[in-house]
Amino acid sequence: MYRLERITLAPFGWEQAEVYLDWVNHEETAHWLTRALPVTRHEHQRWYEGLVNRQDAVVFSVLENESGTYLGNVWLWGIHPVHRSAELRILMGPQAKGKGYGTEACRGLLRFAFNDLNLNKVFLYVLAHNTAAVRAFEKAGFQREGLLPQEFYVAGKYEDALRMSILRS
Repeated sequence: MYRLERITLAPFGWEQAEVYLDWVNHEETAHWLTRALPVTRHEHQRWYEGLVNRQDAVVFSVLENESGTYLGNVWLWGIHPVHRSAELRILMGPQAKGKGYGTEACRGLLRFAFNDLNLNKVFLYVLAHNTAAVRAFEKAGFQREGLLPQEFYVAGKYEDALRMSILRS
Protein backbone atom coordinates (compact mmCIF):
# COMPACT_ATOMS: atom_id res chain seq x y z
CA MET A 1 0.00 0.00 0.00
CA TYR A 2 1.20 3.48 -0.87
CA ARG A 3 -0.42 6.26 1.12
CA LEU A 4 -0.31 9.65 -0.59
CA GLU A 5 -1.78 13.01 0.39
CA ARG A 6 -5.44 12.29 -0.44
CA ILE A 7 -5.38 8.73 -1.77
CA THR A 8 -3.90 5.31 -1.16
CA LEU A 9 -2.74 2.89 -3.84
CA ALA A 10 -3.87 -0.53 -2.63
CA PRO A 11 -4.15 -4.03 -4.12
CA PHE A 12 -6.88 -4.38 -6.76
CA GLY A 13 -9.46 -6.82 -5.39
CA TRP A 14 -12.50 -8.47 -6.93
CA GLU A 15 -14.82 -6.14 -4.97
CA GLN A 16 -13.33 -3.16 -6.83
CA ALA A 17 -13.28 -5.12 -10.10
CA GLU A 18 -17.07 -5.47 -9.95
CA VAL A 19 -17.43 -1.67 -9.75
CA TYR A 20 -14.87 -1.33 -12.56
CA LEU A 21 -17.08 -3.54 -14.76
CA ASP A 22 -19.96 -1.08 -14.38
CA TRP A 23 -17.66 1.79 -15.37
CA VAL A 24 -16.26 0.12 -18.51
CA ASN A 25 -19.78 -0.63 -19.73
CA HIS A 26 -20.63 3.07 -19.91
CA GLU A 27 -20.34 4.35 -23.47
CA GLU A 28 -18.19 7.40 -22.63
CA THR A 29 -15.74 5.39 -20.52
CA ALA A 30 -15.49 2.68 -23.17
CA HIS A 31 -14.69 5.38 -25.74
CA TRP A 32 -11.74 6.74 -23.71
CA LEU A 33 -10.50 3.19 -23.15
CA THR A 34 -10.89 2.38 -26.86
CA ARG A 35 -13.01 -0.66 -25.96
CA ALA A 36 -15.99 -2.31 -27.57
CA LEU A 37 -19.23 -2.69 -25.63
CA PRO A 38 -20.57 -4.56 -23.82
CA VAL A 39 -18.11 -6.36 -21.59
CA THR A 40 -19.76 -9.41 -20.05
CA ARG A 41 -19.17 -10.49 -16.46
CA HIS A 42 -17.39 -13.63 -17.71
CA GLU A 43 -15.08 -11.63 -20.01
CA HIS A 44 -14.39 -9.22 -17.18
CA GLN A 45 -13.59 -11.99 -14.73
CA ARG A 46 -11.11 -13.50 -17.21
CA TRP A 47 -9.56 -10.04 -17.74
CA TYR A 48 -9.26 -9.47 -13.98
CA GLU A 49 -7.68 -12.87 -13.28
CA GLY A 50 -5.24 -12.44 -16.15
CA LEU A 51 -4.30 -8.94 -15.03
CA VAL A 52 -3.66 -9.66 -11.36
CA ASN A 53 -1.69 -12.81 -12.22
CA ARG A 54 0.57 -11.23 -14.86
CA GLN A 55 4.26 -11.17 -14.07
CA ASP A 56 4.81 -8.03 -16.16
CA ALA A 57 2.06 -5.88 -14.61
CA VAL A 58 1.34 -4.22 -11.26
CA VAL A 59 -2.18 -2.95 -10.66
CA PHE A 60 -3.46 -0.76 -7.84
CA SER A 61 -6.87 0.38 -6.69
CA VAL A 62 -7.05 4.09 -5.95
CA LEU A 63 -8.83 4.65 -2.62
CA GLU A 64 -9.76 7.95 -1.03
CA ASN A 65 -7.97 8.25 2.33
CA GLU A 66 -10.84 9.77 4.33
CA SER A 67 -13.66 7.47 3.25
CA GLY A 68 -11.91 4.48 1.69
CA THR A 69 -14.06 5.02 -1.41
CA TYR A 70 -12.83 3.21 -4.52
CA LEU A 71 -11.99 5.92 -7.08
CA GLY A 72 -10.31 3.96 -9.87
CA ASN A 73 -7.23 2.04 -10.94
CA VAL A 74 -3.72 2.81 -12.02
CA TRP A 75 -1.26 0.22 -13.24
CA LEU A 76 1.99 -0.53 -14.97
CA TRP A 77 1.67 -2.80 -17.98
CA GLY A 78 4.35 -4.62 -19.94
CA ILE A 79 7.11 -4.05 -17.40
CA HIS A 80 10.29 -4.75 -19.30
CA PRO A 81 13.19 -5.87 -17.07
CA VAL A 82 15.92 -5.20 -19.64
CA HIS A 83 14.75 -1.84 -20.97
CA ARG A 84 13.42 -0.89 -17.50
CA SER A 85 10.25 0.60 -18.96
CA ALA A 86 6.51 0.12 -18.64
CA GLU A 87 3.24 1.53 -19.90
CA LEU A 88 1.04 3.44 -17.45
CA ARG A 89 -2.69 2.76 -17.68
CA ILE A 90 -5.38 4.46 -15.63
CA LEU A 91 -9.13 4.54 -15.25
CA MET A 92 -10.77 6.83 -12.73
CA GLY A 93 -14.45 6.48 -11.90
CA PRO A 94 -16.99 9.21 -12.63
CA GLN A 95 -16.97 10.55 -9.05
CA ALA A 96 -13.21 11.23 -9.26
CA LYS A 97 -13.15 13.18 -12.53
CA GLY A 98 -11.77 16.70 -12.43
CA LYS A 99 -10.61 16.57 -8.81
CA GLY A 100 -6.91 15.86 -9.28
CA TYR A 101 -7.08 12.26 -8.04
CA GLY A 102 -5.84 10.91 -11.37
CA THR A 103 -2.78 13.16 -11.34
CA GLU A 104 -2.03 12.17 -7.74
CA ALA A 105 -2.44 8.48 -8.61
CA CYS A 106 -0.04 8.87 -11.56
CA ARG A 107 2.53 10.59 -9.36
CA GLY A 108 2.26 7.82 -6.76
CA LEU A 109 2.60 5.10 -9.38
CA LEU A 110 5.63 6.88 -10.87
CA ARG A 111 7.27 6.98 -7.44
CA PHE A 112 6.67 3.23 -7.17
CA ALA A 113 7.95 2.64 -10.73
CA PHE A 114 11.17 4.62 -10.30
CA ASN A 115 11.98 3.90 -6.65
CA ASP A 116 10.69 0.37 -6.08
CA LEU A 117 10.96 -1.18 -9.55
CA ASN A 118 13.99 0.86 -10.65
CA LEU A 119 12.41 1.69 -14.00
CA ASN A 120 13.97 4.29 -16.26
CA LYS A 121 10.93 5.22 -18.37
CA VAL A 122 7.17 5.13 -18.07
CA PHE A 123 5.06 5.88 -21.14
CA LEU A 124 1.36 6.01 -22.02
CA TYR A 125 -1.06 6.43 -24.89
CA VAL A 126 -4.00 8.83 -24.74
CA LEU A 127 -6.56 9.87 -27.34
CA ALA A 128 -5.33 13.18 -28.70
CA HIS A 129 -8.67 14.93 -28.20
CA ASN A 130 -8.89 13.91 -24.51
CA THR A 131 -7.56 17.28 -23.38
CA ALA A 132 -8.45 16.75 -19.70
CA ALA A 133 -6.39 13.58 -19.56
CA VAL A 134 -3.48 15.16 -21.45
CA ARG A 135 -3.46 18.06 -18.93
CA ALA A 136 -3.53 15.63 -15.99
CA PHE A 137 -0.63 13.63 -17.42
CA GLU A 138 1.36 16.81 -18.04
CA LYS A 139 0.73 17.89 -14.44
CA ALA A 140 2.15 14.54 -13.35
CA GLY A 141 5.33 15.28 -15.36
CA PHE A 142 4.70 13.47 -18.65
CA GLN A 143 5.90 15.02 -21.88
CA ARG A 144 4.53 14.49 -25.37
CA GLU A 145 6.70 12.24 -27.52
CA GLY A 146 4.60 12.35 -30.63
CA LEU A 147 1.27 12.12 -32.39
CA LEU A 148 0.17 8.73 -33.71
CA PRO A 149 -2.34 9.39 -36.52
CA GLN A 150 -5.36 7.08 -36.65
CA GLU A 151 -3.86 4.81 -33.98
CA PHE A 152 -7.14 3.51 -32.53
CA TYR A 153 -10.45 2.53 -34.10
CA VAL A 154 -13.14 3.79 -31.72
CA ALA A 155 -16.91 4.03 -32.19
CA GLY A 156 -16.74 3.57 -35.95
CA LYS A 157 -13.84 5.91 -36.74
CA TYR A 158 -10.09 6.14 -36.44
CA GLU A 159 -8.73 8.35 -33.64
CA ASP A 160 -5.33 9.98 -33.23
CA ALA A 161 -3.36 9.21 -30.09
CA LEU A 162 -0.53 10.88 -28.27
CA ARG A 163 2.36 8.95 -26.82
CA MET A 164 3.64 10.60 -23.67
CA SER A 165 6.46 9.59 -21.34
CA ILE A 166 8.49 10.51 -18.33
CA LEU A 167 12.07 9.53 -17.52
CA ARG A 168 13.46 8.71 -14.12
CA SER A 169 15.99 11.57 -14.27
